[in-house]
Amino acid sequence: MDTTQLSQATTDSSDWTSSPEERFTLVDVERISTLDTKVVLETPEGAELEIRPAGFLARGIALVIDEFLKLLIYLLFNLIVIALGAYLGPAAQEILSGMTLIVFFVITWFYGVLFEQLNDGKTPGKVVSAIRVTHADGTPVGIMQSVVRNLFRTVDSLFLSMPGLILLGFVPALIPLGLPGLFFVLFSENFRRLGDHLADTIVIHTSLPRLTSYHGDTTPLALPTTISLEDQRTILSFQDRSEEFSEERKVELAEILTPLHGMQGKEALAACLRYGNSIRGTS
Repeated sequence: MDTTQLSQATTDSSDWTSSPEERFTLVDVERISTLDTKVVLETPEGAELEIRPAGFLARGIALVIDEFLKLLIYLLFNLIVIALGAYLGPAAQEILSGMTLIVFFVITWFYGVLFEQLNDGKTPGKVVSAIRVTHADGTPVGIMQSVVRNLFRTVDSLFLSMPGLILLGFVPALIPLGLPGLFFVLFSENFRRLGDHLADTIVIHTSLPRLTSYHGDTTPLALPTTISLEDQRTILSFQDRSEEFSEERKVELAEILTPLHGMQGKEALAACLRYGNSIRGTS
């Protein structure tokens, strides 16, 4: 079996080839994170940029946090207006009521824009979820892109927003559960909602995936053929993260390399883990 066939069975092929002196450590695996959902982009300078699109759960948590923060800001401002109105009199109350409408408008439509522009694409909710919004090519999000994606947030969330909570009440506003946005995030490439498609943006993870060190059998098994560096990285990543998977999932992933080791089931899993030991030079 040649290197090209193995690359097709595991991951994208690499133009680099390995040699007996080339060995990789956990640091290399952490840098490329080959087993995680990722998008590899090429910069104008020819360098490769790897990003990990954020899925429904991380984005949903950020949405709920941000909408409740909007609501909290609006309610606190209203309490201040009521207190000042009682102190300053009816004339001032009318002016303050007008300011309340302005604040409501600004919070509703520009909360996301302000934070995304001033905090590297991260609203408070995104900070909690360790995600941020960028241009689809990985560059920082522009102000017009941020405006477009936030204008369509109300459409994506379908009442699961501060205006919905205020106008409809808590329970009715939660009934639709952001169905349009949910549909686009679940079934769209790279988990992008409608606003992201229109603004050409993407929401990505800002933290590296956690890797669990391998503590199993350290007996090496020599690879039956020379494989690319990318394939070596993939095997090392699988070995380091094997303890995070169920037994069935580990076997399923190991059997992808059946054209290499010719095994099935737990024998295939053992072979892949021992290949990792060989790549590391474990003895």
